[in-house]
Amino acid sequence: MIAIERSETTMNNSGVVAEKEEVDMNTKNVSVKRRKVEFSEDVMLHSISARNADGVEDSKDPQIAETMYRRYVLSALEALDTKDSSLIDSISNQMSLPTSNKERISESNLNILLDILSSNVSRIDSPLCNNLILSIINFEEWYELPTASLTKYIFFIQVLCSSLPKWWQDISMAIISKFILAPEKTIKHHELIAYFIKTIPSTINMVGDFLVKFFPNKNDSKQKLVNYITNLLMLTDYCKELRFLVWSLLIEKIITLDVELQNELDELDDDDELEEFDGDSSNDEEDEDSDEEIENEENKSIILEAEQDNDNDEDGDQEEEGETYSAEVSQSIKELSSKLDSILSLLTSKLSHEVSPEKIESGEGVGLFNKLTALFKSHVLPTYYTKSIQYIMFYISQQQNELMDSFLVTLIDIAFSSNETSETKIKSLQYLGSYIARAKKVSKTQVIFVTSYLTSWLNRFVLEREEEVDQIGGMERFKQFYATFQALCYMFCFRHSDLKDADGNWDCELDKFFQRMVISKFNPLKYCNENVMMMFARITQHEGIAYCFGIIESNNNERLRGIMGRSSTPTTERNGVTDDKSSSNFTASTWSLVTRQQFIDLQSYFPFDPLFLKEYKIMMKDYYIEWNEASGDYESDDDSDD
Repeated sequence: MIAIERSETTMNNSGVVAEKEEVDMNTKNVSVKRRKVEFSEDVMLHSISARNADGVEDSKDPQIAETMYRRYVLSALEALDTKDSSLIDSISNQMSLPTSNKERISESNLNILLDILSSNVSRIDSPLCNNLILSIINFEEWYELPTASLTKYIFFIQVLCSSLPKWWQDISMAIISKFILAPEKTIKHHELIAYFIKTIPSTINMVGDFLVKFFPNKNDSKQKLVNYITNLLMLTDYCKELRFLVWSLLIEKIITLDVELQNELDELDDDDELEEFDGDSSNDEEDEDSDEEIENEENKSIILEAEQDNDNDEDGDQEEEGETYSAEVSQSIKELSSKLDSILSLLTSKLSHEVSPEKIESGEGVGLFNKLTALFKSHVLPTYYTKSIQYIMFYISQQQNELMDSFLVTLIDIAFSSNETSETKIKSLQYLGSYIARAKKVSKTQVIFVTSYLTSWLNRFVLEREEEVDQIGGMERFKQFYATFQALCYMFCFRHSDLKDADGNWDCELDKFFQRMVISKFNPLKYCNENVMMMFARITQHEGIAYCFGIIESNNNERLRGIMGRSSTPTTERNGVTDDKSSSNFTASTWSLVTRQQFIDLQSYFPFDPLFLKEYKIMMKDYYIEWNEASGDYESDDDSDD
């Protein structure tokens, strides 16, 4: 037996020595008692390297977590001194994640990051931080951040660009590229642009370049186009320097849509299924005597039929190849017309505020009018066969008498300028005649003024050049004369009631003037638009001014003989009288049979024909004269009376 004696002494507070304890252990009989170890469920094990999505050690305490992340960001900045960008790159990667990714930086950590970076902009002026800065600039949906975070974000962008202007290019690109968003989401975008234009005026040119670069394609959705244009108009409110560029860009883009829509209509018009709209080729006088609005009614009918075809195609009723093709074309027409309608309605709504009497009085509205007039001359007028874009000037000019005077004088100056091409002069005359005919706000004084100017020019032209008709050369030499006479006749058809004085006498002695013109050697009833001349003949005969149907019939007979090849001798008929002509004169008289198509395009364009854009047409209602408002009983006259 082995006896082990162990003595322990403990001292209590009284200084008494505890009793000695003896422990006897028998190696064979004593059982060893083991301590039981238990783990509490409240204990959590953390790895030193375990970090959350923001790259710092996790913590349930928000204050501790924020403190740790602050230290983490500061450490990342300090590491840059040793060219170590690993921590910065980690932050950058989190900033670049989309909103749907759970690993994206949290709102609280974003606030901390922006606060630190705003105070340390000079420290991130390094290529090692470029990715971080770009990730912040392009932070997805930053404009939808909570107010506190959004304020910090904008402040950082302002500090960054003010301290390091080289980043303005990337910032402006990111901002303007988002102009496709709805206006309610781009308020802060405009605040930033306004701030930088004010603090760094030289940035205006860069902004202008990006406005052009990021303009949506014509094939983009209507909503993107409307949003972008709305944002452009918002920009012009606080940046007057970019007004001309913005309106120039808008006019160019609208012309593209307008011309493409017209091309689509022309293509659809050529399709076989539209034969019913092309008119019968018989000698029915009612078809020949129809006025110019028939063409527009055809266009409207075409669009309606196109929409119906498209609806049928969606229902699976269209199976034939030709019908499928037509449905595809009509869908394109439907989309283009919808885009054009929405855009023009938007611009006109904007203009209604920009040319209010108050802004006209202050001169601001006049400045915009002058810009649009310049764009009309440089962009709209030279473009052939636009159908809608010209209504911007049609609308804005009718807001004040002074603006109408200015627009009319502009058209007259172009039409009779020695520095303009023949085509430009003719286009201007077409606009002049169509504007006077259709603009509801035009006064009687303005109608008489334009009529007096045109009649004086025509009288002078006949006196000076009528003998040239019998000389060698085709009638194309006198295109301006015919364009001027046609414009005057078109005006007369719509405005003849305004061209009489109180005693019933004709202003500008129109009764004598028209009698002189129709029997002149120029024979304008032959070379001007047939529909206009037929309506003009009806009205002048009804009013007792001139009698044109005999001359028209003679012209038709001459044309018919030329087409059938029956005119074997160099003779012509004018006013029902047959005269012998020399070979050179015969060439002039038959010119229309050879190259008449050159005249047709010029004759048949009336810029302010009725609109077929549904919403925009409603907006023009108070400014536009429909033919049925001016025609009276002339449209229903019996052709046999002629």
